[in-house]
Amino acid sequence: MKKRVAHKPALRRTYLREWREFRNLTQEQAAERLGIDRSHLSKVERRQVPYSQGLIEAAAEAYACEPTDILGVNPLVAGEVVDLTKILRDADPVTRAEVLGYVKGRLKLVS
Repeated sequence: MKKRVAHKPALRRTYLREWREFRNLTQEQAAERLGIDRSHLSKVERRQVPYSQGLIEAAAEAYACEPTDILGVNPLVAGEVVDLTKILRDADPVTRAEVLGYVKGRLKLVS
């Protein structure tokens, strides 16, 4: 009778490395901000070990983004749009509406 080998599911893709690079941090600098060893960060970035919710939240704070950005947004592709999104997210509602109105008018978009 054949032995069944347990198959390890692949770990979910993150953009930890891309966010670290986008913020111009070395692994050593990022690991220090995250309170973990550089070797552990390297393993998480390469999907050799799983990440924790705490790590994702700490990374989001260290990289000035949202936890969902770490999981789904590649800042090296999105570029300045990433920072613009954060600026808008952090703005008060009146300022956000003014900025969006300006951008829509400048780009001649219909709301």
